[in-house]
Amino acid sequence: MKEVELMRYVVDQLQDGVMAIDERERIFYINDSACRILGVDKEKIIGQNVVENVPNTRLHIVLRTGEPEYDKLQSLGDKVILTSRIPIKNDNNETIAVAAVFRDITTLQKLAEEITNLREMEALLTSIIDSTSDAISVADQEGRVTMVNRAYTRITGLTPREVIGKPATIDLAEGESLHIQCAREKKPIYNVRKKLATNKKEVVASVTPLFVKNEFKGSVAVIHDISEIQRLINELEATKRMLKKESATHTFDDLVVKSEIMKDVIAQASKVASVDVDLLLIGEFGVGKEVLAQAIHNASARKEGPYLKLNFSLISKERQEEYLFGENSYLVRANEGTLFLENIDLMDIEMQRKLLAFLKDNVFDTNYYDFVPDVRFIFATTEDLKILSGLGKFSKELLYKISVVSIEVPSLRERKEDIPELAQQLLHSLNRKYGRIVYGFTEDALNKLKNYSWPGNIRELENVIDRAMLAMDNSDSIVTSTHIPDLIENVEEVKGTLKEMTEDFEKKIIIEVLEASHGNKTEVARKLGLTVRNLYYKLDRYGIK
Repeated sequence: MKEVELMRYVVDQLQDGVMAIDERERIFYINDSACRILGVDKEKIIGQNVVENVPNTRLHIVLRTGEPEYDKLQSLGDKVILTSRIPIKNDNNETIAVAAVFRDITTLQKLAEEITNLREMEALLTSIIDSTSDAISVADQEGRVTMVNRAYTRITGLTPREVIGKPATIDLAEGESLHIQCAREKKPIYNVRKKLATNKKEVVASVTPLFVKNEFKGSVAVIHDISEIQRLINELEATKRMLKKESATHTFDDLVVKSEIMKDVIAQASKVASVDVDLLLIGEFGVGKEVLAQAIHNASARKEGPYLKLNFSLISKERQEEYLFGENSYLVRANEGTLFLENIDLMDIEMQRKLLAFLKDNVFDTNYYDFVPDVRFIFATTEDLKILSGLGKFSKELLYKISVVSIEVPSLRERKEDIPELAQQLLHSLNRKYGRIVYGFTEDALNKLKNYSWPGNIRELENVIDRAMLAMDNSDSIVTSTHIPDLIENVEEVKGTLKEMTEDFEKKIIIEVLEASHGNKTEVARKLGLTVRNLYYKLDRYGIK
């Protein structure tokens, strides 16, 4: 047998897939293992363009750059392979071909069973298990921990230095370690519920024994965070609602509630959801007022009815009547359902009067309909309506009517305990958006997010995570602090003394009330709670004409 034929025979016997392309990006060699992994026919693929036949290949890129790539994850649809790409060069250092060596790593358990020497394969095994979102720990024959992945630290809070070499009971609050039980019984243990000693999390764990030539060598444990499973269930339910074309897609189960301040908000909202009354949500831009409104609707007796949203910041004052009382009235379309009116502070004064008549006296002032719609209102604002009413910019009567039940939605800086879970929730959504598989965040990435004040709240957090994903390579599966853009605090410089700033503010208020009262100083004094004489003193002091 010739040397070339012998080498080809040897490569054909490898369990790893081997494939090579020429300068025209055409496949000129592929072994049987590669055909099996890729699911292709050797006779049909030889001579074909690699880009058109192998999903997510980068061989053509290595052909152009001449730079090798080692141990990279590559998705083949329902499979994941670990591949290295090596350029083949001539004597002039010109790349004339590229070879790929890869293996199917879809089933970690199967890979673990094939490992005959854990120490020699430690680097490869570590790179594989670190790409999973489940916590994985490996123990020796006596139940001592020998290896853990990054997710193990994220879920248990224990670092490798704290657990490696220690008995596997170190992470449990109570009961026997499954590693030790597996070492004693020499058989798999599936889906056992345990509680962690560090953070009291409840997890579900499975342990599989490792045998090498029928000799027990240790065990592998996979730990699932139950809260993660619940989140996936919630996402599935949300997807089902979206497929039904429901407008209100969120429920209380979708909301992240770890902080005490948010628990109080959800308690208030849950209580009022079952009572058919109107309510007012108050909070900064981007805090999630509409998400809360949808959750209240879906927990109410009107959940089978329509849910509509009308944002007054997007409607000119000239068209507000058309949207509320016109031919295509949102009030009518929301009949027997819920109407979410956002930025209610921007409603025109005349529309405030007509809405008050509807709420107070059940008067539907329209020329297009001969019945009064049955609607539950959820109002939302970012402004202090009491101040606006004092300035004559918002109806006091309407304020009293809509604020009987008010809920203040906290800013993100007031609920930083919620940031890790909120970030994970947003990451799942962006994974669907971009078709990515990014499992989570490193500890330093979460610390970077928690140390920022988030003036744009949840909306800004989503934007930052979106930008972080766009900064990641296709092979990256964890968001690190380097992916997250720099978060710069915008600290407004304080100018002047407290007395000077107070006087400036007082002057501004007086001018605004004067304009709203068309210069009627008696009316201004009444609104501001001043005597007319005191008002004239302030006008003279501030030089207001």
